[in-house]
Amino acid sequence: MRQLLLTLLLTLAYIQNAAAHHAFAADYEAGNEGVIEGRITEVIYRNPHARYYIEVTGDDGNTETWDLQTMNLMMLGRVGWTRDTLKVGDHIRVEGILGRNNTRRMSISVVTHEDGRVISPQRGIAETNADLEARSGPDDEPTQGGIQSVASNISSGTYELEDDHAYLGFSYSHMGLSNPQLQFTEFDATLQLDGDDMRNSRVVITVNAASIATAVSALDDSLRSADFLDVSNHPEIVFASTRYVQTSDASGTLIGDLTIAGITKPLSLEVTINAAAMNQFTRREMIGFAATGSVNRSDYGMTGYEEYVLDQLLLNIQVEFQKTRQAASQTGSQP
Repeated sequence: MRQLLLTLLLTLAYIQNAAAHHAFAADYEAGNEGVIEGRITEVIYRNPHARYYIEVTGDDGNTETWDLQTMNLMMLGRVGWTRDTLKVGDHIRVEGILGRNNTRRMSISVVTHEDGRVISPQRGIAETNADLEARSGPDDEPTQGGIQSVASNISSGTYELEDDHAYLGFSYSHMGLSNPQLQFTEFDATLQLDGDDMRNSRVVITVNAASIATAVSALDDSLRSADFLDVSNHPEIVFASTRYVQTSDASGTLIGDLTIAGITKPLSLEVTINAAAMNQFTRREMIGFAATGSVNRSDYGMTGYEEYVLDQLLLNIQVEFQKTRQAASQTGSQP
């Protein structure tokens, strides 16, 4: 009976999660971002999403009401966002993903309050945007809530990339007509894993910028040029994590710094731990991750083709790590 109940609960959780993802894709257009400004007229603070209705005055002087949505309340609570963070009457500037079909809807990315606070559903509340971006210390991290990570199935230590099962790509919207898929074919990564407390885990990913592959040789050459990646002067793209915020036993937010063409900006990745176990063929402990996120190319000085290509790039990462042989021998997991 207990097993049946557990199965039903897991099935229900899966259905709810799938429905939430489907609803977002149906209502919002990934990659289509905008900025609006107005005064809050109504707040609905209850699951599955907190919602804020704001009155926006257009260039013609007419007003219209926008429907703004956040992630679920548990996720907001982890970064200090509460019912009292935004109230009716507050004047706010909002950046986010716009609704499909020109609907007056937005999924909130960052809110700038009239009192100067900068508020993010992913990173919390700060006095300025610079402060928000700079947050990386342990005092700013939400507690893990006693969640045991899937990563605790294997031992802590140094893990290296399993090159035959590592994929790093991104896509962009081309005039709304298609979403070309690009990838980097050469990159390396090192993971310092603490499965018992994932907050202590760190990863560094180093990408050969010249390995970008688009299936169009002329576009490859253009992206390698000084107008974009500038690979002659900046041959590597580097992401170095600074903290990990665990949201479930198999998911979390990885926060760090991304350096492209000599410019460093903060980056957050939504991470899923696919599995962590002993590989029975190689007798090496392994862990696999999927990660998604987004980057605005203009943040890195890449503004070419802006009349054809949206600013936002959507990242998609699939990687497997295996414990280094030296670390494995030290823990006794390597025969």
